[in-house]
Amino acid sequence: MLGCTACSKGSSVCLSNVPIFQNLDNAQIAQVQGLIRQRSLSSGDVLFREGDSSNRLIIVRTGTLKLVRYGSDGQLFLLETLFPGDFYGGDQLFSESHCRETGIAGDELGICSIASSDIRALMLSDPHIGLGVMTYLNGKLEQYRLQVEMLATKSVEKRLAMFLLERVRRTGGDTVLLSQEEIGDAINLAKETVNRKLAQLQGQGLLSVAGKRRIQLLNIPALGQLASE
Repeated sequence: MLGCTACSKGSSVCLSNVPIFQNLDNAQIAQVQGLIRQRSLSSGDVLFREGDSSNRLIIVRTGTLKLVRYGSDGQLFLLETLFPGDFYGGDQLFSESHCRETGIAGDELGICSIASSDIRALMLSDPHIGLGVMTYLNGKLEQYRLQVEMLATKSVEKRLAMFLLERVRRTGGDTVLLSQEEIGDAINLAKETVNRKLAQLQGQGLLSVAGKRRIQLLNIPALGQLASE
């Protein structure tokens, strides 16, 4: 791993997009930059595996990072896709732990990582970072609650609408940049089922499917009503 070169001029796209670092001044940002190590991976490369020791905070700088688990029969379940500015490992900062998921590069992936021990020291020295971590953990709990609710929903249309709305809520805008296979893996649906239901929603004017990895939500209120039924 290399030291942080993207931040050499005293400002960093990565850090300014990460909630726990957004309130730091230039001197504090420079302190964090000195702790960062960079790494690049190709699409499909495994960054970490379920059960590996977890002792660092991983920030997505470029590309995407898929968090997956495998069932006893080898079936892959996509739990989450992390985009630039997202990070992994915040729930494992307070004690030595192990990864609960396998992390796979979805695209050409650039990451920055900081040792958990260094993050703990920063939390003790700056309350903004500690507050950011607690806010992050609270958000993760809500995310897991919604995921359980989605998977327990029998209506395929409702499950799909819930997922699409939650994705745009997290990433901003009105567009979901995931393939139909990735969506199916996330909410336990076959790719063919996702394709069919998206076509139905598109026919109703609720969304537009463009290419393999772009879904634009055209009527968010109507999708919200579908998700709440």
